[in-house]
Amino acid sequence: MKRCFAFVLIAIAFGAQDGFGLSETLHTPKIFWPKNYDTNKAEQVHRVLNLTDFKYLEGMISYWEPKWSTTLAYDGGAKTLSAFITALNAINGIDVRLTFSRDLSAEANSSLRAGSWWVEYSHTMPDTMTIRVNLAAESLKGDKFEFRLPKPKS
Repeated sequence: MKRCFAFVLIAIAFGAQDGFGLSETLHTPKIFWPKNYDTNKAEQVHRVLNLTDFKYLEGMISYWEPKWSTTLAYDGGAKTLSAFITALNAINGIDVRLTFSRDLSAEANSSLRAGSWWVEYSHTMPDTMTIRVNLAAESLKGDKFEFRLPKPKS
């Protein structure tokens, strides 16, 4: 009887762990937006993230407060990356930040594929999309990365 009871407790514990996971793997690109976030901006961002011009690899949402962060991995060359940045930057009310990594695979801790770039989003900066460029990506090597900087938004 004690063994049966212990087995039930173990099964419940493992089941609860799955139900209360702190991250979610994303097989299609999406952002975990804050409650009451501007649906128009969210839809425009999702349209860009899901364009077939951009090769989506995988993503992850981390349900850790206060960030509630989303990271999406993409692959492609410099021209594709430039087009991606331009498309996101064209959305009114969304700020695009560029950051660079010597090697995203070292940052991924095997939880996410490195790809050519990541899109990072956080509830702590709700109107900012950060694009983290992987300088070690084979798909970017030898390419000249060129991006036309926009004029400041007024």
